[in-house]
Amino acid sequence: MKIVGLTGGMGVGKSTVANLFEDFGFPVFNSDTRAKELMVENDELKRNIISLLGQEAYEGDTLNRKYIAKKIFTDKELLKKQNLLVHTALQHDFQLWKSKQNALFGIKEAAILFESGSYKDCDFTIAVTSPDPLRMQRILSRDHLSETEVKERIQHQWPQSKIVKLSTFHINNDSDYENLKNQVIQTVNILKIKCKQTS
Repeated sequence: MKIVGLTGGMGVGKSTVANLFEDFGFPVFNSDTRAKELMVENDELKRNIISLLGQEAYEGDTLNRKYIAKKIFTDKELLKKQNLLVHTALQHDFQLWKSKQNALFGIKEAAILFESGSYKDCDFTIAVTSPDPLRMQRILSRDHLSETEVKERIQHQWPQSKIVKLSTFHINNDSDYENLKNQVIQTVNILKIKCKQTS
């Protein structure tokens, strides 16, 4: 099975695009969701996070997301170290998931596909982008963050233009759902051809 990396910054509509691929019958591994689950389920990862960020990183068995975000989004070194810890556990989990799939291609959705090196697992990559005002609007209505917090988080991510340059495909989520769906359909059709050519 070929692996297609799907990436983009906060609020660009990655999950909507991933859901469309799933609707078309292609399995999706959501790295961000699995990372959050592994940070609670995986005892070794949990110990490493506590050792890096302190006991306050957890409230009982629950991840203290607000505390973690405050720590890592104000310290680039801590962010790098935490990403590396999570990425290592995630890699193992992804390989397990991949071994159970049976499709022409599967989607690996990851916010930091290039930054983490996860793109190396991929045969093709897709960058999803969206204009900053639209992103801001989506994030503010979804994540209960202040405008300053959103700007801070976006600043810690790679510029959209850089991600587009590195990707095989580009989906621009700057219009309505129908337009987005059509772009995904076009990408699926091209991927079907490319995957068969390289099988």
